[in-house]
Amino acid sequence: MVEIINRALMPVINDCGMSAARVEALVYIKEFIDRISSKSYMRMEDLEKLKERYGVYPDVVTWGDYFQTELGTTFRNMSDDLFFRAIDTVKFDMISSYLIFTGKDASFLNWIEDSYNDIVSHGSDNFTDEEKEIIHLKILKDYFIDLGIKNSFTESELKWHSSFSEAMAI
Repeated sequence: MVEIINRALMPVINDCGMSAARVEALVYIKEFIDRISSKSYMRMEDLEKLKERYGVYPDVVTWGDYFQTELGTTFRNMSDDLFFRAIDTVKFDMISSYLIFTGKDASFLNWIEDSYNDIVSHGSDNFTDEEKEIIHLKILKDYFIDLGIKNSFTESELKWHSSFSEAMAI
């Protein structure tokens, strides 16, 4: 049986009295992430080893599980505005990641990695706008590679992203 809410979130939902709108957003983000991911969060052989050792699979086994539980636990006590903004940010970043990195060659990916390493090696917390952009590109690149993001976006998701991008440009 496929769980739409990860078991790890059940205590959070029960203890915090999470609203139906938040639960719905968490169900959506899990489905969204699992749909666009071509890579596994955990390898099947690792899952089998854990089950053999402990008698059960872990609660977090897919990328969708990971993002659902992270967002649900991290933002549980924050305002609805922050919670829903976090959900939208993840969605926006995943689509952006696909659009930015699809078809790019290794030299671009290496430039981002090298630039990021140069920035963080200085140990500063006071980044320029360009450095912040490179740090964000590194996060998006990691999403693209680690999740193996594929174009399984719906037309409405792409339209939402496009309208969001246009609004930010204005």
